[in-house]
Formats: sequence, C-alpha cells, structure tokens
Amino acid sequence: MKTKEIANLVKGNMEGDEDSEISKVASLRESNGGDISFLESSKSGEDLESIGASCLLVYEDFVNTANLTIIRVKNPKLEFARIAAILHPRKTPGNEIHSSALIAENSNLASDVFIGAFCCVGENTSIGAGSQLRAGAKLGDDVAIGENCILYPNVFVEDGSVIGNNVVLHSGVVIGSDGFGFVRGEIGYVKFPQIGTVVIEDNVEIGANSCVDRGSLGETRIGEGTKIDNLVQVAHNVQIGKRVVIAAQTGISGSVVIEDDCIIGGQVGFGDHSTVKSGAIIGSKAGILPGKIVREGVWWGVPVQPLDEYKRQNAHVKALPRLRKQVKDIAKILSESKKK
Repeated sequence: MKTKEIANLVKGNMEGDEDSEISKVASLRESNGGDISFLESSKSGEDLESIGASCLLVYEDFVNTANLTIIRVKNPKLEFARIAAILHPRKTPGNEIHSSALIAENSNLASDVFIGAFCCVGENTSIGAGSQLRAGAKLGDDVAIGENCILYPNVFVEDGSVIGNNVVLHSGVVIGSDGFGFVRGEIGYVKFPQIGTVVIEDNVEIGANSCVDRGSLGETRIGEGTKIDNLVQVAHNVQIGKRVVIAAQTGISGSVVIEDDCIIGGQVGFGDHSTVKSGAIIGSKAGILPGKIVREGVWWGVPVQPLDEYKRQNAHVKALPRLRKQVKDIAKILSESKKK
C-alpha cells in the first residue's frame, strides 16, 4: 500500500514521499524501510533522525525537523490500529469442513464457513457466513453464531447461546456454562435452576480462558463493541452495556449491571447486584460491595471510592509512621514532666 493511499484512508495531511510502498506496521524503535509507525505526542522523547520507518502517523502540530514522510492526523494511535488491521488481516482459512468434525444433520451452516479439526456442532445450531471454528471448538444445541465470527481453538459455546456478528472468542473461552447458584438446605446446598441463556452482541471480543455464565432463569448479556481481556469471570444474569472495556482477572458476580462506555481495570471484584453507571472508570484491584452503585467518574480502592478520597486515604496511611513517632515523642515528654 502506498503512503498516499494510507493518507486518503485516514483523511490525513501528508508531507514527503507519496509513492513510498508500505508493507507492514512496526514500533518506532524497531521500524525499517517499508514500515509505518506512529508518534503520539511530543513527550515520547524519540530521536527523529534514528527512525527507520518509511512513514509516520503524527499528531497535527508535529514539527517535522527531520524531513520525514509523515501523515498528520488527530489520533495517530487510533489510525495506526486501523491501518494495522488492513496490512495484517486475520487469518482467513477459507471454506472448509475438516473430515474429523462432527456436525449435526439438522444444523444450518452458511456455505462459506470454516470448521477445523475435531470441532463439534450440535442440533439445530446455525453458523453465519464467513465464520470460523478453529480446531477443537464445540457448539452445543440450539446455538446461533452470526457472520464473520472467529472461535479460536477449544472454545465452548453451550446450549441456547446467541452470538452476534464479528465476534471473536479466543482460545479456551466458555460461553453459557452454569452459573454458581445454590440454595442452602437442611443438609447442604441445592442447585438453583441454571436454564437461562447468554446473548453476545456484535463486535464483541473476549480474551483467552474467560467464562460467561448463562442466566439462571433469564439471560446474561454482553453489549455491542465490548472488549473483555483474558481470565475474566462473568456470572449469571450479568448485564454489560455497549463499548465497555474489562481488563484481565476481573470477577463479576451475579446480576451485576455495567452500563455503556465503562472502563474496568484488572483484578476488580464485583459483589452481586451492584451497578456501574455509564462512563465510570474503576481502577485495578478495586472492590465493589454487593448492591453498591458506582456513578460516573474515576473510582479506586477497597471498598471502592472516588479517586480523590482514595488518594487522600492513602496519604493518611503513609503518614501513620510519622504520627506514631510524634505520639511516642509526646508520651516521652509527658512522662518526663510527671517525674519532675
């Protein structure tokens, strides 16, 4: 792809060689001829003379002292990601059903799906055009998979689950397993019914070894455009909105509601029936108590609290050694005064 074609795609203002051929993306420090990279701000401290990339995506007020071939855009990192998706597309194995795959006779498969070795497709299950099941992926009965989805090796989608279009499930993801619901009886625990479903809307991506439990009686839902990292647990009846980002090792208890456009850090723990309002940002390792309502803003700590309060509390804790010394000094002075 030529640099002038890239400039047109990102609607940027170009300086330099319009006909330079770009074959791949690279980081600034590892870039060479034929690469495109990006410079996000003037604070990066990079030596412009040492950059080997044939083209740079840069911020709008970038000063081009090294006479580089550049394309000025509003958000260089975003446009870099978009160009990377074009130059490095996902593997498309084509239309093929491996001879070792087990496909139910009454399943409904589009004509151009890929189904790899040792996959299973259950009764009354449908798979949309352009979707891929990589080796060992398993779909239960009455599952609906949309178009252009990728299910990587050893993904399990259990009975009755619904997956939208352009969904990516990385290796080891389990969709629709039973939720952790039990009722205490006289001599132990009785399992509460786990007969609901999971609905995953369009353009969702879920990282490796994450689990999304089915609803106990209703549904667990993940909204359009949401991105979930590796090793995340989503319990029964959770409702996650659109364009939510959730980092690794977060655990979300049953019936939690996370509204649109929230950002959740890693290792956050959610108590059941808590609610996170649209636009909230929760820092890593925070703990949300059951039933808590977290409103818009930045939150941190255990239990979770507004960031300013969390920082103030941390400052007080760090001051405790100094306070302890002051108390000891005062006690010593008082003790000496009594002796006199």
